[in-house]
Amino acid sequence: MVSPARWQHAQQYERGYWESQATLIATGSISQFEWYRWRAQQLVRRLRSLGLGHLVEGGARVVEVGCGPVGVVGFFPAAERVAIDPLDPYYASNATLTALRSPAVAYRQGSAEALPCESGRYDLAIIENCIDHVRDVGAAMRELKRALTVDGALYLTVNCRTRWGFVVHRALSRLRVDAGHPYTFTPRRAERLLQEHGFRALQIELGSYADAWRADLSAPELRSRLKAFLGVSEYLFSAVAQPTQAV
Repeated sequence: MVSPARWQHAQQYERGYWESQATLIATGSISQFEWYRWRAQQLVRRLRSLGLGHLVEGGARVVEVGCGPVGVVGFFPAAERVAIDPLDPYYASNATLTALRSPAVAYRQGSAEALPCESGRYDLAIIENCIDHVRDVGAAMRELKRALTVDGALYLTVNCRTRWGFVVHRALSRLRVDAGHPYTFTPRRAERLLQEHGFRALQIELGSYADAWRADLSAPELRSRLKAFLGVSEYLFSAVAQPTQAV
């Protein structure tokens, strides 16, 4: 668990990021988060390929934790859609961000460590690139499991690093060079996180570190090139998992 001060610093960083994104959207400098739609479509195809088509036929209950202003759940077919984020009051107060939201989604303020939802209610829980932002990873994983039905599914993604990148990033994080990410993961640590908190991975997909490194090295931004030189380039770990039965 990180300290309250460290987590608050991370939340300030996160709010600043979305404030800048909202400004860019309002001025037409960037598109309106089509990434969320694309990720939802990818998830639908993936669940169907795993024999979990009943989760995407419109009758499921879905919760997304750490959804940001819109969330993947905003474009996911479900009978009930709930999106939870500690910064929701800010998102709700920003007209540019609120305009992008689906009226069919119930947006709620809450932390991953204390989800404002019933136990055993949801067929699918989504935590998209958020687990490294939380204050207490263990508590967040327990809450995700609590929210799911016994035969529900968890979709978890997180940007990972090599073992070298893990060590370097942890040092940088403690110095608050990367204020927004209190935690860092390697693929093995992310897989172990699932196992240790009672989840069985049905499928794990892993991006390419080499591709991420080359993209950072050739990027125009100095920050990205520094990530390549330091060996902290990120590549995506994603998993679909189900709760294991309690012993």
